Amino acid sequence: MVRAAVASLTAPAAFVRRVIADASFRWSESGAEHCFRLGGLTLRLRTCGTALDPVILPVLRHAQITEATAGDPSITVYAVSHEDDGFSAPPTEWPFEADEADAVTRTAWDTEAGVAIVSDESRGIWHLHDLSTGTGVYWVGTAARLPVWEYGSPLRHHIHWGALAIGHAMLHSAVVGEDGVGLMLAGPGGSGKSTLTAAAISSGMQTTGDDFVLVSQSGADWRSHSLFDTMKLTGMAETLFSGLAAQAVNRDRRPEEKALIPISTTTKDALVPQIAVKALVSCKLTGEDASVIRPASRFELIRALSPSTSKILRTGHKETFQQVASLSRSLPCHEFLIGNDPMEATAVLRGFLRELTA
Repeated sequence: MVRAAVASLTAPAAFVRRVIADASFRWSESGAEHCFRLGGLTLRLRTCGTALDPVILPVLRHAQITEATAGDPSITVYAVSHEDDGFSAPPTEWPFEADEADAVTRTAWDTEAGVAIVSDESRGIWHLHDLSTGTGVYWVGTAARLPVWEYGSPLRHHIHWGALAIGHAMLHSAVVGEDGVGLMLAGPGGSGKSTLTAAAISSGMQTTGDDFVLVSQSGADWRSHSLFDTMKLTGMAETLFSGLAAQAVNRDRRPEEKALIPISTTTKDALVPQIAVKALVSCKLTGEDASVIRPASRFELIRALSPSTSKILRTGHKETFQQVASLSRSLPCHEFLIGNDPMEATAVLRGFLRELTA
């Protein structure tokens, strides 16, 4: 009985570590290394071939550093493609069960065995991570078949796992501000975060991201750190900010796809490495003429931040919830009822920020 229990713990862990070892060996033969500083976390990206460079490097290049500093918290991720770079293909049978909902995804978060996995097998994407060593593999079928959103936030699961290990949190949110201080905008997809971010940077404000940010705490102070150099617009927002939308990297996108827009190359100095967060703001579109900001409970902000983050990142739910709860206890919480004019809403938001920090 004990032997069976041990086997159940070690088989998945052994599989993950074997894949990492294979990727490490392949990389040692002909790979390249790129280093990035993401808040207090250093990411060592080791590419086995060049097929995934256009997917990963453009959205992380703003955070690139020459080399990692010894002793700094870090993760190492090997990026491999079995069709483009000749890496071995994923197995037909896994030591992880498929999720019941669709049978084409797998999710594992086993801190006792020290491994994590998130997969989307219908699109040929696997994220495997050894939590005990901070080492993982971003395993892709071919870059040509990746969905458009993968170009906006690649390696997100590995960064999430690395962030949790050092007490940071990766959150599904946007942060906008000026002069190094700002507001965190929360809410599910379609709540207006990206449109408001586009309006904010068009009016001269700064951002650390419109979809994902990294947050860290020092005492009572919270900071957001930029992750991905991309902004996503869809529908009416593309028309309102046509100048930004014209710079989208996916110009041949399908009607249902969001425009992926590099922030740093379209709006000078808009993307900054960090912003001190002074308040949490839950976003809600109203269609009214005027925008209004009013106090909200910390539980409303938890509901705006935690479920959407956990739905996308799929693992570490308890740890993420604890970070969000701590964030909501530390900072003022407000609700933003956003009217039908994004520029008017931005003026209201900016006025609120200035009053808050006066």
